[in-house]
Amino acid sequence: MAKSETQIDFKNEGRDVEVKLLRALALGSKRSVEIQLLLDSQADTKADYQALSLLLGDISVPDERAKVTFERLRAHQNRMKTLLARPVGMKTAAMDYLENIERALNLKEDEQALTYSQLAQIAFQDHLTGLANFRYFMRRFTEEIKRADRYKHLVTVVILALEHFKRFNDSFGHPAGNRALEHVAQLLRAQVRETDLVSRYGGEEFAIILPETTKTEAYELSQRIRDVVAQNKVELPDSEPKTLTVSIGLATYPRDARNAETVLSGADEALYASKHAGRNCVNVFTPSTAAHFSYTPENANSTHTMAVLGDFNGWNKTSDPMERTAAGVFSLRLPLAPGRYAYKFVVNNEYFIVDPSCGESQQDGYGGRNSIVVVR
Repeated sequence: MAKSETQIDFKNEGRDVEVKLLRALALGSKRSVEIQLLLDSQADTKADYQALSLLLGDISVPDERAKVTFERLRAHQNRMKTLLARPVGMKTAAMDYLENIERALNLKEDEQALTYSQLAQIAFQDHLTGLANFRYFMRRFTEEIKRADRYKHLVTVVILALEHFKRFNDSFGHPAGNRALEHVAQLLRAQVRETDLVSRYGGEEFAIILPETTKTEAYELSQRIRDVVAQNKVELPDSEPKTLTVSIGLATYPRDARNAETVLSGADEALYASKHAGRNCVNVFTPSTAAHFSYTPENANSTHTMAVLGDFNGWNKTSDPMERTAAGVFSLRLPLAPGRYAYKFVVNNEYFIVDPSCGESQQDGYGGRNSIVVVR
């Protein structure tokens, strides 16, 4: 924009706009077309610019300052279109506007260097929390689904949302809102294994990928996370420490769904169930279809416990115990997504048997056989 730069007071504009939001738009994971469509849709309405800054930049900015930033950015995009006589994408405009403002404000070299160093990892990291961003989350989740298919493992995804986040921002200020997001991110990192992935899912939402984790194990972890967040108040510079709470939902592949999209949809549905149930709680997704298992032991006196284990629970002996009826029959209705599953029974937590009532089985790779159930 060499021809028109002298006609624009970037130094004065730089004092009015939120530079961090410009960086988030220029370097963040949101695509140019996404930013454009959302800004265009809000142009003629009384937009909630605070919510828009959170949605597009994953950063909380006061409504009026966010509004000015978006308006100045759109004006700069139009200037570039006129000068270059061609369409200019919103991310291109944001990057150009950011560079001009940084230069006009004479920002420190190390601060500018930090900005450009983000280019190398922009596809992977959320700039506010340092967690993986949504783009990397989806890439990794797709990889984990493929790995689970290959090795017959489980993958559980947990989605959690910081509750009443807009009210928190309005009450204590937007820097406090950003501090709350950073605080929760730190707590989440401390609760997971090195093989797990914690990510900023968007806005006030976070997501965790848990490879080789049963639904029961993920539920227990989610309850610990819920407790840890509620028990560890966020420290604020100009206020007393504040209590935060989260709503959590989770779903497991392949038990709850048979592809990445429907697993995420299931976890999201469980999250909203938690919100509607009064918040500060954990819900698990439950498929509408199910498999029915039953077993009548030959010697009821020597058979004390029965459980089903299979590729739907990571072959975990304790995940799905069967209940004993008054007639001595062990049975279990197990919600499962439609599909084909391999399973066994475990008797007294010691030895394994195929389901004698099942007509289909296959080699298990260890000299034995697995029963097969098809859920429709």
